[in-house]
Amino acid sequence: MKYILSVILLILSMGIVQPVVAIEPVVEKIDYALPYPGVLPDHPLYFMKRVRDAVLEMVIIEPVRKSEFYILQGDKRLQMGIMLVEQKKFSLAETTISKAEKYMEKAIVGLTTYKASGGVIPLYVIERTEKALAKHMEVLQELLVKVPEDQKKGIASSIELLARIQQEIKALK
Repeated sequence: MKYILSVILLILSMGIVQPVVAIEPVVEKIDYALPYPGVLPDHPLYFMKRVRDAVLEMVIIEPVRKSEFYILQGDKRLQMGIMLVEQKKFSLAETTISKAEKYMEKAIVGLTTYKASGGVIPLYVIERTEKALAKHMEVLQELLVKVPEDQKKGIASSIELLARIQQEIKALK
């Protein structure tokens, strides 16, 4: 019995029999939750939501708060785009996602202008913006695989815009 156990240990230590371990690439997900968007653009009452958002945008005067509002709107539009892709409404999803990234661009432009005028941007706003941009990039890269070929160009241009915006946020630090 000792002899058999010794032979088994010797074989294992020599590497003749190696255990097979499947190694999957580790994909780190961005820890940033997108908000529930509510009514989608294909709903008949969506115009009411747009009116409300336009009024809110006009009422918010403080630049940092307005940028936070734009980030929220961008996050909502991105979530709408995800839901529209799941419903196979690819054309509407593409335009909604494009609007999401335009909101993110407006947020960065507002923060850059505020800083250029001598304002101090709180660190939490910059960190939240960076996280939001990273989440947008992650989601868009996932959606790029799910959409048909004719819709990929719009998603790809949104990815390019995000890459440029991510460079601009680094300058705000």
